[in-house]
Amino acid sequence: MPLYEYKGVAESGKSSKGVIEADSIKTARAKLKQKGVYPTEIRERSAEAQKEKKKVLSIGGGVKLKNLTLMIRQLATLIKARIPLDEALLALIEQTDDPKLKSVMSQIKESVNEGKSLAASCRIFPQVFNPTFCAMIQVGEASGTLDLVLNRLATFSEAQYELRNKVLGSMAYPAFMMVAGLGITIFLFAFAVPKITEVFAGSKMALPTLTLVMITISEFMSKQWMTIIVVLVGSFFFFKWYTSTVKGREWWDRISLRIPIYGKLKRMVAVSRFARTLSTLIGSGIQLLEAIDIVKDVVDNAIIKKALTQSRESIAEGHTIAGPLKASGEFPPILTHMIAVGEKTGELEEMLNVVSDAYDTQVDTAIKSMTRLLEPLMILLMGGMIALVALSIFLPMLQLNNLTGLPG
Repeated sequence: MPLYEYKGVAESGKSSKGVIEADSIKTARAKLKQKGVYPTEIRERSAEAQKEKKKVLSIGGGVKLKNLTLMIRQLATLIKARIPLDEALLALIEQTDDPKLKSVMSQIKESVNEGKSLAASCRIFPQVFNPTFCAMIQVGEASGTLDLVLNRLATFSEAQYELRNKVLGSMAYPAFMMVAGLGITIFLFAFAVPKITEVFAGSKMALPTLTLVMITISEFMSKQWMTIIVVLVGSFFFFKWYTSTVKGREWWDRISLRIPIYGKLKRMVAVSRFARTLSTLIGSGIQLLEAIDIVKDVVDNAIIKKALTQSRESIAEGHTIAGPLKASGEFPPILTHMIAVGEKTGELEEMLNVVSDAYDTQVDTAIKSMTRLLEPLMILLMGGMIALVALSIFLPMLQLNNLTGLPG
């Protein structure tokens, strides 16, 4: 079905623009009026533009996780209400305000109308729909339990979204403090410290060591600021490039897991994601080995991914899950113990959920602890830097006062 780009005016009087799917321009106008939008301009998107859009979205994604999670829950509700898939997809297209997600869903609906399965259609956009999503949808379609699978997937996506928000939220304050501290430091060395040089330039007095150090740093920054910027930017891009390689990513992931506090938090997040994803996949009817293959792509850590790859080989040879995971040394004892109990009792899915819930709670606690620790630490660092600069100014001033106060 063609896509039409439109510009118009909403009933509220605000301008509106976007993309709508319809059989013809006339139908598109009618649909827009039903939505309370009066089009002033409407045209069919060219085939080249649609292909280019699909190419861009396939490579770069760009759909917000919040909107995607909401869409999954809405689709689960529609399918559970026994609304045909094509009508459910159309409802989602008209419902969403995200133009990128609207375009993605429009192309998925077009693919479904052409006879492809929903899973195959979603695989067109690997940066939007991850392997977990596509595999679960495929199983749901094959078993006739798409509504149940979508509900399970919606719950899983909401849990992952909440976990991600907690982690990102915990990083916001320290990041702000670091930027503020860096800005204050640059200001002091660029404006405050040079005044010291001007004040004492004509003086023959011997300046304190701290003042000389601060003056030297300030002069270096003022003369070599371009070099400093080039080095910093170059280092950043080199780091990004190196960590995008297999060797570099493994190196950084190994180091990051050993960083005090942060490393523990990162491991807990990875373990929680591993347990939650594996539980969701197994509960959806996906075979264990296939589920582990999918989980490897979901876990965002090369070291843990490598451990899962090695464990998968052992499991394929007939070993239990818990044994290889324990032998890798990358998974906490409580996880391997709970998995072992789940395998013996036939309640692996439930045990994995218990572990994931426990680690989600620990992540929340660790985030609060890290924030409480970082706040005074950042304040101490910023205060220390300001105190050093202040001392470098006041020490020679006190020394000068003492000299001028002496009897002639």
